[in-house]
Amino acid sequence: MTRARGPLVALAAAALAIVLFTVPIDPAWIEHGYADGIYAGLATTFVPLVNRLPFALGDLLIALVALGFAAFAIRCARRGGALAIVTIGLGLVTLGGALGIWFQCAWGLNYRRAPIALRVDYDGARVNEAAVTAFARTIVAGLNDTAPAAHAEMARAGDADLAVLQADFLPVVARLGDTYAVRVSTPKTSFLLDRWFQIAGIGGMFDPFAYETILNSAFLPFERPFALAHEWGHVAGFTAEGDANLIAALTCLRSRDPLIRYSGFFWTYGYLPGDITARYPVSALVRADEAAAQARFLRYYQPRLYDLQWRAYDTYLHANRVTSGVRSYGEFTSLLVGTPLDSQGLPRTSRT
Repeated sequence: MTRARGPLVALAAAALAIVLFTVPIDPAWIEHGYADGIYAGLATTFVPLVNRLPFALGDLLIALVALGFAAFAIRCARRGGALAIVTIGLGLVTLGGALGIWFQCAWGLNYRRAPIALRVDYDGARVNEAAVTAFARTIVAGLNDTAPAAHAEMARAGDADLAVLQADFLPVVARLGDTYAVRVSTPKTSFLLDRWFQIAGIGGMFDPFAYETILNSAFLPFERPFALAHEWGHVAGFTAEGDANLIAALTCLRSRDPLIRYSGFFWTYGYLPGDITARYPVSALVRADEAAAQARFLRYYQPRLYDLQWRAYDTYLHANRVTSGVRSYGEFTSLLVGTPLDSQGLPRTSRT
């Protein structure tokens, strides 16, 4: 980067990133031109390619970017003086702008899509105490009834069949508005990020820079199907965490596979109001799974780092138009209660 061009490149990168984050864009173009157009083309091209890699591509990208910028900073520092500091600062601005542009073009514009609550036949008036109580009773009954078969499947196969999970998932995102053949990503473990996921209580992520899904390797078999379906919701271009949780719940609860269905009941139960679920006891088998999941979480839990991570992520979500921040994770239960489902377990919309 020359002295003359450095400030201009940094300014241009930062300005374009800000424009992509802030300038209003026609919602119809976001849905049809970007989500079902540009993004669909990128995802259906790169997700299958990255699936073939036996390692997390994101780890390699992090290492390359970090090492590249470190080499740039060292070269600047050797020149000494205030100009070196300015040049490094301009390099940081350029890198930040470039990553922001990449993020928005590769996936981030999906934050402009209409939320699922506006896509389905949701009515907040249906979410009353009686309906929530009935829903909680149904979830607890399903949890207790499915637990033995789910444990038998875990003993026999270890994990849920991902092909079955995919077959349960694809009709959900098609019903919610994706008009292309969504490709799901193979779950991977990040060498660089896995321990941080465990310490900070992160279940997983869809990496839009690498087009791959990373899951917390410590997850137990009955936790994985819901967590993976959640991340696949992001792969399908649904960005809000509550929407991804709704997609995961619909995917799992409509499944005929006991372990997948149990995972849906287990996670949904965890988001229900405690004063309601306390009225309906779960079985000893379910209580043992709750204890195992809690022990898995506490094995790595670091309170300060956990709080730091979730405060930072709350800020990120607000910056990307998710007004409820991290509280959005739990909003899917209201959507489940307030949205009628058809005979296939899919949400009814104005078209169905």
